[in-house]
Amino acid sequence: MKHITFFLALILISTWLTAQERHINRIPDIPGYKTLVCDFHIHTVFSDGSVWPTVRVNEAWYEGIDAIAITDYLKYRPHTKDITADHNRSYEIARDYAKNKDVIVIAGTEITKEMPPGHFNAIFIKDANTIYNDDFNEAIKEATSQGAFITWNHPGWRVQQPDTMLWWDEHTFLFEKGWMHGIEVANGHEYYPEAISWARDKNLTFLANSDVHSPIQVAYDLEKSRRTCTLVFATERSEGGIRDALFNGRTIAYFDNMLMGKENLLRAFLLQSLYIDHHEESGFYTLTNPTEFNIEVQLTNKLYRDWSKTINVKPGKEHVFSLPAETSFEEISVTVKNFFTGADQCLSVPLSTIQPVDQ
Repeated sequence: MKHITFFLALILISTWLTAQERHINRIPDIPGYKTLVCDFHIHTVFSDGSVWPTVRVNEAWYEGIDAIAITDYLKYRPHTKDITADHNRSYEIARDYAKNKDVIVIAGTEITKEMPPGHFNAIFIKDANTIYNDDFNEAIKEATSQGAFITWNHPGWRVQQPDTMLWWDEHTFLFEKGWMHGIEVANGHEYYPEAISWARDKNLTFLANSDVHSPIQVAYDLEKSRRTCTLVFATERSEGGIRDALFNGRTIAYFDNMLMGKENLLRAFLLQSLYIDHHEESGFYTLTNPTEFNIEVQLTNKLYRDWSKTINVKPGKEHVFSLPAETSFEEISVTVKNFFTGADQCLSVPLSTIQPVDQ
């Protein structure tokens, strides 16, 4: 009966994949860079996931994901009774299959330890087998010697930090050794406000990943939202372009209609995502959002502080508003309530910097 249920599940997954139309991203580029949608934390049956590596490629293709990293565990492999393989095998299967799917597959692994310091991903690795080591620091050292990009995963995971989210001495050690390059400010269905400030203050790369174990359509309602992912600003759509962007911190983390990142990148992204039009005859203004993300703005007059207006400009929609009497357009600031530069800090720009629709 279990075998029948398993094969029925595989049939349903295959049917879902073949029935879906591919999602076309409505995500803007920023000046000088191409925006790539990436998920750098994914599991398959070669660790404790429940799908074959080729399914991960199909899921990414149908969602319009540009790149994924296969990051199966080195030590925790509960399916070894049925699957025994080299630690690189899941990546190799996905990489070869993706050649005809226009999806970039990056080699990776997840190095795990109890807190501190917790779980870390290493991507752009050359050989997962040599990274396997009971000594956590030796494993990280080996990954770094391979040129890996190292990320602290789910720093606020309640299994490991149930009460208070802490930055431990062990994290300082890894950071100062140059063995920590990024941090997940969001993982799956949760995000970590403290990590946003840590990423900003320590100049770590902002990352958000699905950490998906089940089929993606089980983990997310893709008709209403998209998976937790990282927007990467690359010079080119290639593994090398992604690598360069990650090591230089050119990313924005996406989670549940929230965008988190460095102030300059969020500003550049906003100015390619929101446009304004002034209807001189009526005096009204229109904000237009051609992207697939909500943009929640609060308009505030620096002189009339008792006035503010919160506007949710939905994806592909327009929103009409007017200014209070005797209020100058140049005096209005825009705070984007779902663009986070720190734990409690949102992006703020002058309304006058928002580009007209016709530009």
